[in-house]
Amino acid sequence: MNKTEYQILNNRFRKILDCYAAHLSSEGRKSAEHFFEVAELEMSCESFVLSVIEDKVLLSYGHKKDLMALVKCLQLDKESVFRGDFWKVASVFFGDTSKVEMKADCHETYREPY
Repeated sequence: MNKTEYQILNNRFRKILDCYAAHLSSEGRKSAEHFFEVAELEMSCESFVLSVIEDKVLLSYGHKKDLMALVKCLQLDKESVFRGDFWKVASVFFGDTSKVEMKADCHETYREPY
């Protein structure tokens, strides 16, 4: 993934994080924001997804689908940091959004305006 693609993913994730940070526990929010601020996008995204699941935060279908695309682009479906079973847990959470079609440049075919 080149620097431009990474920046696009970074910006997309920031929009989702900003929308839902206030709905996370203090610990979940701090963790996701900390990793984001130190440019650890993969760790921030994984932490955010786990916090959303743990805190039972309801995401809009569009945000859920976009987040799923980000998880796949960041290859968190293949390797994760915090939980060895991250993909198993996340794929249950994402449910029917797990069929996101990806283009070669890691941009999903579905986009919901924010």
